[in-house]
Amino acid sequence: MAPPHQPPAVGHRFAWRVPLYEIDIGQAVYHGNYYHFFEMAREALLRQQGFGYPELVARQLHLAVVEAHCRYRQPVRYDDAIEIYTSVTALKSRSITFHQQLFLSASGKLATEVHLTTVCISFAGKPVPLPLELRQCLEEVLVSRGETTPV
Repeated sequence: MAPPHQPPAVGHRFAWRVPLYEIDIGQAVYHGNYYHFFEMAREALLRQQGFGYPELVARQLHLAVVEAHCRYRQPVRYDDAIEIYTSVTALKSRSITFHQQLFLSASGKLATEVHLTTVCISFAGKPVPLPLELRQCLEEVLVSRGETTPV
């Protein structure tokens, strides 16, 4: 049996227990519902870094997902305790790339991970630069590709 993966040294930790409404007929989290967990973890990261999503909304901005690659390694089931580690792997003038890993708390095993890119857009739907304050907050959790756990 392979040893459990190690959570990244840099980034944000989000803990959650899987609710029943996320489960499909196969008794595991429905594949699309993992994105709910990853979204909650990204919002928690922004809040912790001092630039929560309400600040984006107040500026009439949104982080639109433009690319996502998710790898499902093993099932997550109802009532499993999970931990999601979120880090920023790229920070550009208008976009943020996140790497998120979902671990099963009981075993420490990596269950799912996503590489996801968002672009800052106005409420009119136009790409705009990220607010400077947001960029500064996220630089604290910015890691190079080599510092994250390999896919």
